Amino acid sequence: MHHSPEPPYQDGEPASADGRDGAADSEVTLLYALVAERLKQAHARVHALNVSTDAKTALTRQLLIVTETAKRDLPEAARRLSRFVQDLDEGRMPPR
Repeated sequence: MHHSPEPPYQDGEPASADGRDGAADSEVTLLYALVAERLKQAHARVHALNVSTDAKTALTRQLLIVTETAKRDLPEAARRLSRFVQDLDEGRMPPR
């Protein structure tokens, strides 16, 4: 997301320390909440699958990678999670 430089005080309020406005901060917060909820749902789906323990372990490992990615690159984590859920929906399992 590209932001134009903002004055230190906009509309009488200090700008956020990282240069983002409140709207952008709330968008990020909403995306974090969405990714967190979708991760929780994906973990529940993996837990409910009737597959081998090895398959569940591999799927859980993929979800943990998404979780770690979210700490550094939230949009990339959201993309990875979408692909993961799509693969799950289509019955594609990770290679062994």
